[in-house]
Amino acid sequence: ALLLSSGTSVDRIYAIGLIVVAVLTDFFDGFFARKFGQITDVGKIIDPIADKIGIAVVCVMLTINGELPLWFVLADVARDVLIVAVGLYLKQKKGIILQSNMVGKLTVGIVSMYIFFVVVNLPALAWLNEILLVGSTVMLAVSFAIYGRRFMRSISMNEAKPNF
Repeated sequence: ALLLSSGTSVDRIYAIGLIVVAVLTDFFDGFFARKFGQITDVGKIIDPIADKIGIAVVCVMLTINGELPLWFVLADVARDVLIVAVGLYLKQKKGIILQSNMVGKLTVGIVSMYIFFVVVNLPALAWLNEILLVGSTVMLAVSFAIYGRRFMRSISMNEAKPNF
């Protein structure tokens, strides 16, 4: 947030580097957790929340800078808050932890690409930013609908632990 708020091109480059490091460490954390069987319920909850907070902070800063549309940030943050809230509800009431699905991961990937290219801010790629904005918006809606359906099925289930 501090690097994006300064407005200098050097800080913008550091912000890009920090975003790349965050993405790589998140990827390798998940990769090695799966590879060595170190997946935990806490990790299933904390990792996606950390991802959502990181993306939200960057989105808010880019919106303050006038680089991202407010409606997009509100849609992204609202989707994430609802997913986390319902996920915590399911954990508390039903003992269920729903993991991210491929559509959710693809959505985060496309949204992240859009945000990354906005941060990079290359005028020659303005057309790519527009495509990624549309793609991100569509994926946010599709993944929200899929998560909504999963949540509704999980809430209506009588057994404590569904097979997902």
